[in-house]
Amino acid sequence: MDEPFTLVERSGKHEKPHHLFKDLVNCTSAPSADHDLQYLVALRKANPELIVTTCPEGNAPLRAFAAAGFAKCEVDMNDDYASWRGYNSPSRRSEHGSVGENLDYARFHYQWSGEDFILYLVQGVQYILKEQQGKEHVLGPSTITDNLIRAVGDWRNTLSEVIWVYDGYWTQSHGLWKEVQKASWDKVILDEGMKDELVNVAHKFFDSEAIYRDLGVPWKRGLLFHGPPGNGKTISTRALMLSLDQRKDPVRSLYVKDAPYTYDIRQVFQQARSQAPCMLILEDVETIVTPDTRSYFFNEMDGLENNDGLFIVASTNFLDRLDPGLSKRPSRFDRKYLFPNPNEHERTLYCEFWRQKLKTNKSIVFPKKLCPAMAHITDLFSFAFLQECFVATLLLMAQEGSAAVGDGKACDSDNLDDYELWVVFKKQAEVLRKEVLGRKTKQSQLLQWVGGDEMTASSSQDSSPPVQRRPTHCHGCQASQQARAAGKGWRADELLPSLSGKYEYINPAAYQLR
Repeated sequence: MDEPFTLVERSGKHEKPHHLFKDLVNCTSAPSADHDLQYLVALRKANPELIVTTCPEGNAPLRAFAAAGFAKCEVDMNDDYASWRGYNSPSRRSEHGSVGENLDYARFHYQWSGEDFILYLVQGVQYILKEQQGKEHVLGPSTITDNLIRAVGDWRNTLSEVIWVYDGYWTQSHGLWKEVQKASWDKVILDEGMKDELVNVAHKFFDSEAIYRDLGVPWKRGLLFHGPPGNGKTISTRALMLSLDQRKDPVRSLYVKDAPYTYDIRQVFQQARSQAPCMLILEDVETIVTPDTRSYFFNEMDGLENNDGLFIVASTNFLDRLDPGLSKRPSRFDRKYLFPNPNEHERTLYCEFWRQKLKTNKSIVFPKKLCPAMAHITDLFSFAFLQECFVATLLLMAQEGSAAVGDGKACDSDNLDDYELWVVFKKQAEVLRKEVLGRKTKQSQLLQWVGGDEMTASSSQDSSPPVQRRPTHCHGCQASQQARAAGKGWRADELLPSLSGKYEYINPAAYQLR
């Protein structure tokens, strides 16, 4: 028979058990408004001969700078060390996960440029201790520490193989940079004249600073991509990003995913000016320039601040919903490019693109004669619908097995129905056509409601209310969100990234790209 569980104490003395809850209450109930100030005072008291400099890790990541080989950073194991460790899921299911760490407290010995520092990291805030030099006051600032922070900031600002992404705050994305490397112009099916013009207008802009200055006009330009969804606006933008990144003097790209408030628009343009010359990408611009932000956005574009070197590319699926100040004023977006549904020749080229992709697959018979036939039966299809037709066809053939795929032997029949790929593709095209026609009917009804006849650039209407994007939920606290809405210039998750992301474990090998 099981006996009730009892704790056997090893000590002979009877001591009261330790209650961690009391420690929790003591720590969270203290009359402290600012922990950082308490830590600063404590460090100054313990090290009266040293200058203590406080710097958020997100602003100048000293550990990442050292990990990149520009400094040495060693943990002082004679002091305490506190961190959370957890599992990082793999980016792909076939890969293995990793164990990451979120550091709450540690003390380091830091060496840079022949100088030694003491570095404390406490919940995302760095406390850098350095002896006084010359006539420096113990309260600071320390010239050598400032030089270190400047070096870290300059290094972070010039990281290669990253793209700046704004989604409530700026981050550097290596993943997006890798995706951009796949988007060469060779893979973009587009009118050749339009493709050449897009490449030339971008490169000529960045080569013409002196010409703009000689003419006495601001060195800035804006392009507006518009048209039905799924017709190459995004892939063309990425191809443009790649071609500019491959210049002898690479041009940076800044990608804006979401900027619903005036605070966000201010952050976007401040960063763009600091990175100029650069390309600033505003995808779905109708969700950024809303009735609440239009005046502020126009002031940032046309105001007194220097926007030299800004090449702005905006895109929209709904030109008729854009504010006339964007769609009709040339000084903001002086060139508009329509990305319509592909014509039959462009659809044939796209089918040929897929034929080349499948050329190495010996189990699929895909003769050249199928390309014009496929293009002919997909009238009104966007590139996105064409891609869906191919993907659905191949998936269905794979599911049906060898009977549908065949043995890969060549077939010289003039009867297209003798080719299994054509038979399946034709059936999928019939299914998708119903959806295409359904969307076209809905678009016609919408255009009748706003007073338009066709969805073309010439029938732009401003009577349709702009699309309102849902409020963004950032990683910060509710007070931070309210402060951003009010246009204040601070963000809790910018100053204390390890607090706001406490439950997101960080891979130590990759934290320099956070």
